Amino acid sequence: MPPRSFFRQVRPLLSAERVVYALVLGIFFFLALCPLLGLIIDFVHAFMAGSLDLVSPLFLSSRQGWLLLSSVGLAAAVAGAGVLIGILIVSALWSISQKALMAILLALLALAGIPSYIHALTWSAAITSLGKILPVVSPAGWAISFWVELMALLPLAIFLSWVAFASVDTLLTDAGRVFKTDMEVFFTIQLPLAAPALGAALGFLFVICCSDYSVPSLFGADVYALEIFAQYSASNIASQALLYALPLLVIMLGVMISCRSGIRTLAQTPKWLASRFGNPPRYPAYFRGAQAIAVIIVIAQIAVLFFGLITTSGSGDTFVSSALRAGNELQFSLLTALLVVLISLPLALAAAYELKKPGLRGSFAWVLVLVPLAIPAPLVGIGMVTLWYGPLLAVPYPGLLMPVLVAVARFAPIAAIILFVQLRFIDPILFDAAAVFSKSQVKTWTQIRLPLLAPGFLVAAGILFTLTLAELGATLIVAPPGHATLTMRIYNYLHYGAAGEVAGLCLMITILTLAAGTGAILSLRWLYNRSGPRLPEEEMRS
Repeated sequence: MPPRSFFRQVRPLLSAERVVYALVLGIFFFLALCPLLGLIIDFVHAFMAGSLDLVSPLFLSSRQGWLLLSSVGLAAAVAGAGVLIGILIVSALWSISQKALMAILLALLALAGIPSYIHALTWSAAITSLGKILPVVSPAGWAISFWVELMALLPLAIFLSWVAFASVDTLLTDAGRVFKTDMEVFFTIQLPLAAPALGAALGFLFVICCSDYSVPSLFGADVYALEIFAQYSASNIASQALLYALPLLVIMLGVMISCRSGIRTLAQTPKWLASRFGNPPRYPAYFRGAQAIAVIIVIAQIAVLFFGLITTSGSGDTFVSSALRAGNELQFSLLTALLVVLISLPLALAAAYELKKPGLRGSFAWVLVLVPLAIPAPLVGIGMVTLWYGPLLAVPYPGLLMPVLVAVARFAPIAAIILFVQLRFIDPILFDAAAVFSKSQVKTWTQIRLPLLAPGFLVAAGILFTLTLAELGATLIVAPPGHATLTMRIYNYLHYGAAGEVAGLCLMITILTLAAGTGAILSLRWLYNRSGPRLPEEEMRS
């Protein structure tokens, strides 16, 4: 009998462990599906009372139809352009040393957490200055909304594109290079094999952009996500908002479900930090020109972001005074982000184990995890308020905890997918052996499971922290009076033209985001150097 089968047969699974697992998993799905549950309950109640308008939301007006098409078109254009630039950057990074590659990719993770409205501030100032030289450049409308959304999502697009190409077996690439040119290998081997994972990256970028209304609203471009918020503000009926959101919800859910196979491909990438080629590939001049343009765009994105914030925020005294005036919001934001990390990680781990289940059970778990990601941010806040205010939960309304709960509902599924990927990296026979030979469940977790899962925990914690700091769409609805987050303060100031104050607060958010990302990066690097494979001396010297 193979050792793997033996371990699985004799592994003792205590009933208490089953109960804890089921309880934690139930809490995860309850919190993740809370917004949808609240919306459904309100829908049933309004339908039974006969106070629901079922006709008008299903037959969109010409304005609403245009908003839906515009939102989908904007998101598709941003996602497509982001993946295209990511492909060009990845092809340029294909032969650099492993140390430089690690620094670049992990820095992209840190930059990916910077909120989109910070990019809106810096690019708005840059384009306004450019408009004095070129009057045809407009600081408002769809064009600048597209550009700012693209700049905000570009670091994530590049990182996901690299992981997608890293899922391609290098043996196939090396074999192809013997018989074909590097350009032919790229288009006939690498790109087709990376297509499922690139599709998953495209879907993630599409959903993120489609549910965001902060950037388009700042530049006067109305999108469907903002229409959902406006409909709820006008009627104060959650079920009516759900009906208006249904077309967008169906589109986003279809995109997320179609990404499932691509996510599994990403999870089968064991060495995404390894260099791909021993010899640099040789591409034709037109492709090298496209690569150069992509590199220039990335450099411009970073330069405008940091130089714009530093110059607009003014002197150091102005920055310090802005930080002091926002002290309450800063403390509330940091506390909220910390609670989201502490609550989400154990819940997401249970969900990650469920995602690994084979057959119908695992497929059903994937649907339940992906559904919350397809709910637009305003609808998350509306559904959460409706559920906790309703008669179903006979508990006091958790006012101060509502920003935490909406962030858990929105981002814990992302942490579950990250931990699922980490679990796919680990040979399950290690866990089986620990269950057989370890005398204590506590020692099994502290000495074996947690160290093996630590990289996934670090990445998930960093992403949860930065996403929570940047969250606006749902928090704007549920935040109790007198307890605004830093993002709410920035968003309100953006409409009043207080450029120096806003830049100082944005610089603070950027510093916090980069600090969280850098902490996760250094911890991940320490773990990699401590337990990862040793590099050959010639590669270390490179």
